[in-house]
Amino acid sequence: PRDAPAPKRDGARAHGAELVFYDPGTESREAIGAALARERGAPIVRPYDDFHVIAGQGTLGLEAAAQAASLGLRPDRALIPCGGGGLAAGAGLALRHRLPGIAVHPVEPAGFDDTARSLAAGRRVANRPGARSICDSLLAPEPGALTFALNRTQLSAGIAVRDDEARAAMRAAFRHLRVVVEPGGAVALAAALRGRPAPGGGVTLVVLSGGNVDADRFREALAAA
Repeated sequence: PRDAPAPKRDGARAHGAELVFYDPGTESREAIGAALARERGAPIVRPYDDFHVIAGQGTLGLEAAAQAASLGLRPDRALIPCGGGGLAAGAGLALRHRLPGIAVHPVEPAGFDDTARSLAAGRRVANRPGARSICDSLLAPEPGALTFALNRTQLSAGIAVRDDEARAAMRAAFRHLRVVVEPGGAVALAAALRGRPAPGGGVTLVVLSGGNVDADRFREALAAA
């Protein structure tokens, strides 16, 4: 997207990538990607709807289960940031394998809670046009076909958080944990800080994912009351 954070743009360029920008409000990145692939004879590696990507993201679940075990803890529920659903699918599979019975909740930005609504409806539901959020890493138009096929069988109810709640979580992560987290990476912590899902005792595992945030946006989050 044209407003992608500078650290993401700079990091991609540093690895030799060519960036093609688009307007999320009027253009489809999927259509642009498909056209470029046809023009150049290139394969498309989807950011979430790919078995290899899902498997790779499953290592987060293995790490989290191992960390919990090293602390003598057995999580009862996990909160995982969710855009297209790849991280939730991969990490959810791993967590449920290592910790049978754990409830895995996807957490999304308000207005982009397509996974939550799709789980409730039992089918893939797209986001409504015109929605906006600072959580740039979680703005997929709808759940992936592969990810939803997995997630509908393993995820518990989805949770949506507002941008101001994501900012509050970014502040909390920095002030109390000394961790820099981007807005989309802070949504699971935001849900936990707001008591969602409703506290039921036991242990909650929270995933903080991604630290690619513009300095101005990070200062804005830290300065907010």
